[in-house]
Amino acid sequence: MKKAAGMILMLLLLLCGCGDGKDEVDTIQSRYAAAECVRIEAEVTCHLAGESRSFTVQSICEDGGATTTVLAPEEIAGISATVTGDELLITYDSAALAAGQLTVLSPANCAAYLLRAVAEGYVLEHGEESIDGMDCLRVAFDTTAADEEKILCTVWFERATQTPCYAEFARDGAVRLTVRTLSFEMTGKEE
Repeated sequence: MKKAAGMILMLLLLLCGCGDGKDEVDTIQSRYAAAECVRIEAEVTCHLAGESRSFTVQSICEDGGATTTVLAPEEIAGISATVTGDELLITYDSAALAAGQLTVLSPANCAAYLLRAVAEGYVLEHGEESIDGMDCLRVAFDTTAADEEKILCTVWFERATQTPCYAEFARDGAVRLTVRTLSFEMTGKEE
């Protein structure tokens, strides 16, 4: 009888631990859903067939749109892409080009996509991990892109600040984009 009671007690303790991190994930999702303006500087890497390309970008996401400006490499620094809904506008040195509809994930919209995924994505799993010596909460979000394709967005949040320090965007089982945050600032609605 004592053995059975001990097993039941252990099972209850294990089940109580299953919720660890869920409240933290809910808090993060609520906070990001209330964001009014986000400024992020990041290193974005596109993982293409057989090669990878990296860019340092600065994105400002507000009022239903996002503007991303390339900071490096120097050859393309200064090019900006503004995404409003599904529309893409490319600008450089006061010249603008309407680039049509944006239907896939790209460096131009990945910051806005990241914020939307965190605020609205379905949480598939979460757990603790360490990145670059930081205690992080890793959360995998199930999302749908504008072209109706599924994108898995996995984000590592620094626990102390709830700042995304790293993110991966995977499609069809392959990582397509990675984002390493260099700086992050978010303002939101007063709750």
